[in-house]
Amino acid sequence: MFSRVFVFVLAAALVWSAAKKITGSGRGENQDLILTVTLYGDPESVKEIVGDNLGGHYVVAQVNVQPKYGKEIIIDRDDFVLRTDSNGERTRPMAPNQIAGNSALVLTQTKESLGQGSEPRRGWSIGGGPIGMGSGGGGGGGESKSGKAATMEQSEKENPLKKVLQQKALPEGKLENPVSGLLYFPLEGQKLKQLELIYGAKETRVAMRFK
Repeated sequence: MFSRVFVFVLAAALVWSAAKKITGSGRGENQDLILTVTLYGDPESVKEIVGDNLGGHYVVAQVNVQPKYGKEIIIDRDDFVLRTDSNGERTRPMAPNQIAGNSALVLTQTKESLGQGSEPRRGWSIGGGPIGMGSGGGGGGGESKSGKAATMEQSEKENPLKKVLQQKALPEGKLENPVSGLLYFPLEGQKLKQLELIYGAKETRVAMRFK
């Protein structure tokens, strides 16, 4: 009897653990290429694909790019945007050296003044410039906001994570053959159904949802 109960509890724990993972796939295309993308949206899933959970601050996209009809195309990291429905904000992927370089980003909790009657605002910033998600409005007055800001922290030693992120990153530049790799978006605490990946300019834009 005890063994049966133990097996049941263990099975339930495994199901619950699997349900916690936030992963999903999507597909989109334009006249030049086909994109197949898998999103890893929680620290446990990120650790499985990267080998590190990146502090729980990132959504990682595994991207496969397939050029059409033998065309030569140019892939640029900044052509990808991850958007969240929760507040409409967008974030672009970060380079491996920004995440784990000798001068890597360190995320810290911050507070600053907002206008009277405005909503609290959260976001990512480097030197006062936004790089990720945020919410809230303006006005004039004396409320405060809290959020995460990114500061630079120097280290004399090479961070081994940097090499791993570089090896796994989506290649950039001109290509004619299919390639695949990872993009690292500074975003956290989002549900899969809230996320939309957008690629390219308006005329050739590819937008996809995940399930």
